[in-house]
Amino acid sequence: MSKITIIQGDLTMMPLKGGAIVNPSNTGLVLTSRGINQQIMRRAGPFMQQTMHTERSRLRGGRLDPGAALATDAGQLPVDKLLHVAIVGARKINKRLISRCLLSVYDMADELELTQLGVPPLGPGISKFPFEDFVEVFWQITAEELPRLEHVKNVILAVETDSEFGYLKDYAAAHGDDMEEEEIEVTISEDGITMSTFSAGFTPS
Repeated sequence: MSKITIIQGDLTMMPLKGGAIVNPSNTGLVLTSRGINQQIMRRAGPFMQQTMHTERSRLRGGRLDPGAALATDAGQLPVDKLLHVAIVGARKINKRLISRCLLSVYDMADELELTQLGVPPLGPGISKFPFEDFVEVFWQITAEELPRLEHVKNVILAVETDSEFGYLKDYAAAHGDDMEEEEIEVTISEDGITMSTFSAGFTPS
């Protein structure tokens, strides 16, 4: 059975063996001081931006198309890969774009035979895209796509604020039937991401 774990904390501190973290980025693949970008800059090591620039130079036009995904090494992060998706730089940041981003990362993660995927909010934090709209899109796309994936079985949705975590818990309670119909187990982790999580590793229960 596939699983979704909802948790609060810094996703870059979560060891995901055989997994990846999604980095909501921009078409130029430049790390910024907003959202999870800031944590990636701090913890992935001094060569992470250089790695992204190298991969960008290989792309047609020197940019990542909006909604597309690109995999790189994760530097010093305790995961196998970073999956970057281009959001900022698109003409419109809307539900259609966020849906495309999620579809891209799910497809790429499965192609890479990853088993776990850490997902932060895509859009909120780096743009004015509403958190509530992201949750709606995430829920719909994940319910449709996760059961068909061959390798990806665990998706960890990590948020940073108390208000976001509370909203997600309420949303999961109200829309849990959507996932049950697709045989997806939804777990709320009240422990959060802590240094003990970092030391011990994380396996969704």
